[in-house]
Formats: sequence, C-alpha cells, structure tokens
Amino acid sequence: MVKIAYFDACVETPEEIILAADMVPVRLFGNPTIGIDKANEHIPPNHCIWAKNILEQAIEGFNDDVKGVITTHGCDCTNREFDIWIECIKLEFLYFLNAPLKRNEAALKFFIEDIKELIKQLEEKFNVSITPEKLSKAIKKMNQVRSLLREISDYRGKMILKGSEFHDLVKQVQKMDKNKALEILESKLKELKTQKPQVEKEIRKILLTGSVIDDTEFIRFLESLGFHIIIDDLCIGTKYFWNNVNENEEPLKALAEYHLNKPIYSTKFPSYKRFDILKNLAQEFNVDGVINIAQKFCEPILYDHPYFNKKFKELGIPYLFVEIEYSRESFKQLTTRFEAFKEII
Repeated sequence: MVKIAYFDACVETPEEIILAADMVPVRLFGNPTIGIDKANEHIPPNHCIWAKNILEQAIEGFNDDVKGVITTHGCDCTNREFDIWIECIKLEFLYFLNAPLKRNEAALKFFIEDIKELIKQLEEKFNVSITPEKLSKAIKKMNQVRSLLREISDYRGKMILKGSEFHDLVKQVQKMDKNKALEILESKLKELKTQKPQVEKEIRKILLTGSVIDDTEFIRFLESLGFHIIIDDLCIGTKYFWNNVNENEEPLKALAEYHLNKPIYSTKFPSYKRFDILKNLAQEFNVDGVINIAQKFCEPILYDHPYFNKKFKELGIPYLFVEIEYSRESFKQLTTRFEAFKEII
C-alpha cells in the first residue's frame, strides 16, 4: 500500500486526509545512530539537529513504498527546511501544509483552504478521490485511535504502564496502518486491565515536556535512573490524542478546528499558554518534578525555558531544563545531572 510520510515538528498534519486517499500516513522519526554529513552540506551548524537528522534520511532515500512527504509548519526551522527538500529530495509528491499559529476565524478559513489545496494535489497526483464520506469515515477511525490511546495513557497514572512502553506504542501507531493499530491498541488495553500496579518507593513521578522526543531509548534511560513518566506534553504522547475531531461537523471544518483548538505544542508561542497546560497537568497528576528537554538549537524551547523556570519555582514544583544533542551518548553523559535532580525531589 502507498505510504505518505509526514515531517511534522508539531502534531498538525491531518492524517485523515491521507487515510481518505486510501493511503497510509507515516510519521517520520529521527535516527540517533546515524551521522548528518549530507544534511550539513545544506544547513548551517546552528540549525535544529533533529530536523537535520530527518533531512539526512530523506537525502539517503526512504523505502520505495513512501511516495511522498507532507511537511507541516511546526516551527520556523522546519518551515524553511522545506525549500531544501524541494531542491534535494527525489519523491513523487511534496507538499508544505501551512498550519497557522493564530487561533481565530481568519486562521481557520486559511487552514481550511490550505487543506483543500492539499486534497486537490493528492487527488491529481495519485488519481484518487477524497470525498466527504471518506473523510468522515477516516475521522471516526482516528477518533477510535485517540480514544484508545487516552484510555491506555491513564495506566501510566495508575503505575501499571511504563512511560517507555507507552512512548513506543504511540510511535508504532504513528507509522502503521490504522486498522492494525486499532487491533494492537485494543489488545494492549485488554492486557493492561488484568495487571496490578507496581510501585517502587524510590520512583519519581515526572511530567516530561520539550522538543520532539522520538527516541524511546531516552525514556528508558530516565526510567533506569528512577523516573516514571506519568504524563507528558509531547507530540509522541498526549498532544497526539488530546481530544477528538467533531464527527457531527462538516469534515474539513472539523479537522481544521480540531488542530487549531488543541493546546499549542512546544514549537509554538506564546509561552504562557503552554505553561497553563503544563501547570494543570503537573497538579492533576501530582508530579514530583518537571523535566524540559531541548534538542540542540531548538529555539522555541530555549525561549520558553526562563519563563517556565520562574513559574514552576513559584509553584514549588522542581524543574529541570536540559539541552541535548540528538545522540544516545549525549544523554548518557548527563547522568549526573538527572541523578542530582532526582535527589532534590
């Protein structure tokens, strides 16, 4: 089956459009085990290292079943990188979806029109028909996925499901056929309902936020140090299934409203709106601390950090900010910092 990949530093690519075209949406993930020599030929050193990693993979070439890529405006970095993709990447289909930053009526109309253009180009390029009926069916399917993920996520709070297990599960869902994903999610939920909490006294309950964190090994690393990711604010996490698309609304408008009404992701401004969400999550889940991870040169996270540091101190919630390279050796070198944070909470 034809796959359309999406390069999204946020969670605003409407997978339903791809599903309605009878294709499989596949989120692009970084690979922390590879170098970025080819990407460095096109991008300056202070460019987001995660985005460069994705570009490196694109230059090397994706699997043959990936026929196109949709890049969605998650941040200015990924926005401008699309120009390089046009020049360097050989794919049948490339589209830049300009998800607006503002959340008003004008932004909604703009986003709907851009989604319509995406549909038009997909239909013309692949000789498919994306009808309102197909979109409605795709919305219902994705809502099933989101609902199951929300229910499964609750088992992190019940101290039954590890954060790394959940992170890996969300990654699987984002890169596979959604019918298969539903089978896996239903099976996982059934399994979780039979298990009992396993609480260790030394475990620290953490809210994890920050840049795109797509390497599950990093979550496992934190767990090895005695942290439990009880809740998160990640695109490979709660932002992917925060709520559902309105199934009673006209499909295109419902999709656009869904993405514009979600709490903003870490690559978007303003900081105070994000903080309100983080504060509510931290208090709802009674976390022991907050860890904010910035991939190297992730400017939105670097911008947010001073404000978050000040506000969490005012709340009396321990807060740790760490900037990391996109490699597994880099976060292992920070073991002492994480261990020290554990000791103070």
